[in-house]
Amino acid sequence: MLRSYRFLSLVLLWALPVFAGETEPYSLNQYLNAQWARGADFSAHSQDVLFTTNITGVSQLWSVKITGGWPTQITFEEDGVSSGVCSPTDLNTLLVSADRGGNERHQFYFVDIRGGVWERLTKDDNAIYRFGGWTRDGRKIAYTSNEREPSVFDTYVLDVATREATMIHKGDGWWVASGWSPDGRYLALQKLQSNSNNDLFLYDTLSADVRLMTPHEGDALFSSPRWMPESNAFYFRSNLGRDFIGLAKMEADSAKLEWVETPDWNVEMADVSRDGQYRVWTVNVDGYSEFHLLNMLTGKRVQPYRLPKGIIRNVKFSPDSRWLFVTFTPGKAPENVYMYLIEKDWFSAITHSATGGVNPETFIVPELVHYETFDGRQIPAFLYKPKHVKGKMPVIYYVHGGPESQARPKFRGLFQYFLNRGYAVFMPNVRGSTGYGRTYMQMDNIAGRMDGIKDVEYGARWLASQKDVDAKKLIIYGGSYGGFSVLSSMVTYPKRWAAGVDVVGISNFVTFLENTGPWRRAMREAEYGSLANDREFLQQISPLTHIDKIQAPLFIIQGANDSRVPKTESDQIYEAVKARGIPTEYLLFDDEGHGVKKLPNKIHAYTKMLEFLDKHVLEK
Repeated sequence: MLRSYRFLSLVLLWALPVFAGETEPYSLNQYLNAQWARGADFSAHSQDVLFTTNITGVSQLWSVKITGGWPTQITFEEDGVSSGVCSPTDLNTLLVSADRGGNERHQFYFVDIRGGVWERLTKDDNAIYRFGGWTRDGRKIAYTSNEREPSVFDTYVLDVATREATMIHKGDGWWVASGWSPDGRYLALQKLQSNSNNDLFLYDTLSADVRLMTPHEGDALFSSPRWMPESNAFYFRSNLGRDFIGLAKMEADSAKLEWVETPDWNVEMADVSRDGQYRVWTVNVDGYSEFHLLNMLTGKRVQPYRLPKGIIRNVKFSPDSRWLFVTFTPGKAPENVYMYLIEKDWFSAITHSATGGVNPETFIVPELVHYETFDGRQIPAFLYKPKHVKGKMPVIYYVHGGPESQARPKFRGLFQYFLNRGYAVFMPNVRGSTGYGRTYMQMDNIAGRMDGIKDVEYGARWLASQKDVDAKKLIIYGGSYGGFSVLSSMVTYPKRWAAGVDVVGISNFVTFLENTGPWRRAMREAEYGSLANDREFLQQISPLTHIDKIQAPLFIIQGANDSRVPKTESDQIYEAVKARGIPTEYLLFDDEGHGVKKLPNKIHAYTKMLEFLDKHVLEK
């Protein structure tokens, strides 16, 4: 029988208790110590599961037996690690990817799972290296890198025995290696034009040719290829000719495409068992994940009710095709790794993420609501309400980033703390969000940019009309593109907001595009508009251009090593707001990049943020 054990929960004891009415006196530190665990890979013999967890305060790699037991920590890096992939043949070797200080310039290392030995494989600290797959025999590794030219990614193959890397394809944009065929003949490649348009190619090791598999007109996505065992075909996700992303199968020789799953929602992820018998996929239904498993020999399907309502982050089959790991959160608990034993049709958690000493029964799940926006469209949103507030509630209005992202009801310790403090939390999925079809996702591109900000405003109007909401205490909060939405909403609708919290946000599209990492510029111009053709428009819609209209206090958080939204974006908005005499505070972290990842930094940042909101919103 599959057994699972609770493993060590490290609770960092900074004592800064904050009380909220009749609720338990849990501190911010406790909520931010709520942990998560995410599946990463299986060992070659299918007996161990590699996973990442923030149990020590940053993401590190751990290993645990597939049948449960006490886990072993593998990495102990100050900045944490990004990912780890097991060798398909060597039980003691991992390929680990890690950056420094959040700069996202990931380097590769071979790590001995038994401890003590790290061997760096990549050499350029200023380059980015992206893993593209082991060959089945463990002799080669594919990856892409911009070490030759910062704005493009070339494809390389590393010989594991000699440690020699050979460029097999010279890139002309953003290329991604996406896995070898089982026989090692083909390497799948993707060329990304934008977040809504790409192409899929096959590199043939016999001819050294790179063959386009997905010619098309207009925008379409082709991603996540998963090979059949015979190497003659692969499954992949696509929205070619469709509004929603489905699952298709393509023959390697003829490029013949066959649709196999076409739901009226997006297929999020998929995998195929190594023996070719099983196919697993998940479907994003209004922000919640549905689990699907098909026995392709018998036609038997496992239905979605095998897991409760929640969110699935990843799925992967074990090499022996008997097990499947699933990272899952029901929304009222942190993410954990679950094992699914296929022959028994049985799920069980093998990790148990601690909640920082907070009683899980106090956690709140949101309600899915819809509100009408300016053009009559219904905008989906999630609304969390504190249980203990009597009278009208202040609201933290969270706008997600991307913009091609989606606010989903996953567990967030910080949001639970907001609720404990008496704030409601509102998360809309305005136009431009993923999860609702290609048409919806592209509605805010370039000329439609400010329509998404109108959607934000109409969400605020809906909130203001609710009897239990304090319309004078709406706080807008977001990061990255969500930070732009914060700043744009504050200058476009200045009387609406009591305060704003901008985390690594874009304040001027022109300076952002000029200074973002050169490998990102073309992708971002496809979404926002180009410096060559749209400079005047980009300047006009930038919050910094209209800073004279801002009225509400502003709190800013930024990482000094951010290669996506450089710190100059936060520097200039801070100086401009301060010059107008508006209350503002700016936290800059020298050891962070695109957001705040390290636990001590999070505790400091959000303690200061809540103090700022208490002073400028709650105490007024």
